This record gives sequence, structure tokens and C-alpha cells, in this order.
Amino acid sequence: MSHQSEPRSDRGFAFAESPQASADAPFPPFTVSPREILVLAIALGVLYVAAIVYSQGVPARNDELYHFAQIELFRNGDFRVFARYLTTIPGYHALVALLLGISGATSLGAARTITALIGLVAAAAFHRLRRHTQPGSEALATAQFLVLPVLAPYFFLVYTDVLALALVLWATVATTRGRHALASLILCAAVLVRQSDVVWAGLLAALAAWPVFAERRFAEPKQLAALTVPYLAPVAVFVAFWIWNGSISLSHEESKLHPAFVFHADNVLLALAIAGLLFAPFAADSLRWQPLLPRERRARAIAFSAAIALVVLAAFWFGFRADHPYNAARPGYFIHNAIAKAAAMAPGRAVGAVLALAGTWVLLRTPLWPRAAFWLFPIAAFFLAAEWLVETRYLIVPFALWLAFREQRSKAAEYTALALWAALAVIIVAGTINGRWFP
Repeated sequence: MSHQSEPRSDRGFAFAESPQASADAPFPPFTVSPREILVLAIALGVLYVAAIVYSQGVPARNDELYHFAQIELFRNGDFRVFARYLTTIPGYHALVALLLGISGATSLGAARTITALIGLVAAAAFHRLRRHTQPGSEALATAQFLVLPVLAPYFFLVYTDVLALALVLWATVATTRGRHALASLILCAAVLVRQSDVVWAGLLAALAAWPVFAERRFAEPKQLAALTVPYLAPVAVFVAFWIWNGSISLSHEESKLHPAFVFHADNVLLALAIAGLLFAPFAADSLRWQPLLPRERRARAIAFSAAIALVVLAAFWFGFRADHPYNAARPGYFIHNAIAKAAAMAPGRAVGAVLALAGTWVLLRTPLWPRAAFWLFPIAAFFLAAEWLVETRYLIVPFALWLAFREQRSKAAEYTALALWAALAVIIVAGTINGRWFP
């Protein structure tokens, strides 16, 4: 009989050690040597610095025009808000303006450099989170995080996404350390950068409260309240802004294109298809997630898997529409609109459906640690379904959190994924900075 690790508690957050610690685990832990870590650090450091340098002096791309104009107003002491164009609370803009003022820099390139430095803060949070939940795998996982194709181009653009991601990740770190008041405060800051990040309060509250439910300690309402009530603060901030502004979108003109409580399946289906593409290196390993089922359960498992496959294929084929007005604009430039256009035709829709099925397979067959992290799936689905506009950048936070919580796979699969993502990231970042396309 193999030894099973006992759950350990850290200031209210309990989690079991990953099964990698067991001798009979399907994916025994592998060691990333100091030499490998050094090579990864040098290679990624060179690429990161090269992208920062490459982005200097390049004209604004897409919404950078509005974001940087707002930053310039704040930097010059003018606190008017471009409410006609901005959909998010200008917390990111205020921070970048402050840092530009401290540094004395004024250029768009300097603002991009600040965003890149914030990206390193996000990477530090990811590294800390991964080390806490799955010690020993954080170095390679952080390398993968830095080249995640849906995220990589935004490290070098004046967009709100990287700061929002950094705040969500640091809030998650605080939750896993049992520091719930701090996690709530950080998530309040995230809401002031991107209002939609309020939904992650649900995930953090679930992570905090799960040990109570897992241990069936339902008669401890005071402890449960102490764990979860702090996460009402970001919700209160969000509701207060909504009441004050009259719409979730800061821009009233844009609010019709970002309606509240109108849900669409498109971004959820896109997430599954992109997962099928990016996480393909893990697909074969997912076959070994658990031993072969007993014969009496095998038929039911096959039938259940077939039913899920049919649902996913049908959902993508009939449900992916991408009918937001902005998704019709310049498909030769916007990658997400090129995906929408391709999915409107039968060949592209068929490929998307197959990729969505592959993504579903990998996501469902990859254990998450701690166990409470399974709440990521329904909360991420809600987060994505609330967005009508189809954009790959909405996948940044859900994919980053999945990478932080997922079980490590074989060394071959992990390095294959790293190589694939690095190649895609270089192509996408270079094309974005050059103005050939936009993610």
C-alpha cells in the first residue's frame, strides 16, 4: 500500500499534497536541474528584454490609443476620464501615470515598459502560487506562464489585462496563505482595474471555505463566516460602482455592446477550442490519469464520455456564433475576428468543434490541486459567458489559474508545451508589435 500524505492546514486553507508525492503516481515528479532553470531564465530573459526594446517607438496598437491618452491626462494632473471610450475603471491608468511621473518618462514606449515590469510582478505571483500548491514544479510552470500565447503580447502593450492578472494572482496567493482580508483588499484593487474580475471573489471564497465543507464541519458558522465574509468587499465595490455609474461598463455608449446579465456561449466554446490547441501536448498523458476502470463500470464510462463528446461537438457546431458587431471588423488584422470568420464556415467550424472536444478532454482529465480548485470551471464559465464580444484576452485569467492549479504531467509533455507556446508567443508578439495583426 502506498503512503498517502495527510492534508495540511495553513491558516484556514487546507489542501492535500499532490499525488505526485506517491510512489505509484501516474506522473512521478521530475527534477528540473539548476542548469535547466538557468537556461530557461536566460532564454526567456533575452526574449522578454528584446520584446521591450522592440516595442519602443512603435505606434499605438488598437485601444492603446485611448489607454495612453487617459494616462497622459492623469500624468499632467488632469483628472478627467475618457468615459466615452473607456469601459474599465481607470485604476491601471492612474498607476501607470504615477509611475511615469516618478520616473520622469513620458513616451508610449515607457508606458509599455512599465506594463512589462508589471508582467514580472504577475509572474512572481504565479511562481509563488504554484510553489505553494505544488512545490517543485514552479520553475517550469512559470516559464510556461511567461510564454502563454493568449497572454504574452499583452506584456508589451498598454492594456489593463496584465495588471488585473497580477492582482488576481496575488489575491489567490493570499487566500492560499489564509490571509483572507489581504486577499479581499487586493481583489478590490483588481475590480478598480477591470470590473469583471469581481467574479474571482467567488473562486477565492470557495477555496477558503472548502476545507470546512470537505471535513463536514457544517456546525461552525462563525469559522465559515470568517473565511468567506471578507470576499464580499470586492462585490460591494463592484455593486457601488454599478449603482453610481448606471452600467457595468464605464462608458455608457459602450454599455449596449457590453450588456449586463446577457450570457453567450461563444467565449466558453472559444476557451475549449484554444485549450484543445495549446494543451494538445498533455492529451496523451491524460489517458493515464487513472487506472483502467473495472469491467462493470467501463460501459457506463464509455457511454458517459460519448455523451459529453456529442454535447461538446453539437454545442460548438450550433452554438458558436460570434455575432458581436466588433467581431466583424478586419478579420485580416484581429486574430480573434479571424477565428470568428473561420468558424462561420463549415471547415473552420468542424476544426473548432474537434479542438473544443480535445480541450474538454484535457481539462476534465487533468487533476487540480487543491481539490477545491475545481470551482475554477463553473466560475470561469460564468466569467466568459458574461462577455458578448469574442476575444482571446478574456482567456488570460482562467488559463493562468488553471496552469497554476493543474497537476504536472510528464517531462516530455511539459517541455513540448513550453516549446510550442514559446514559438507561438514569439510569432504573435512580433506580429502585434509590427502591426500585422492583433490578438
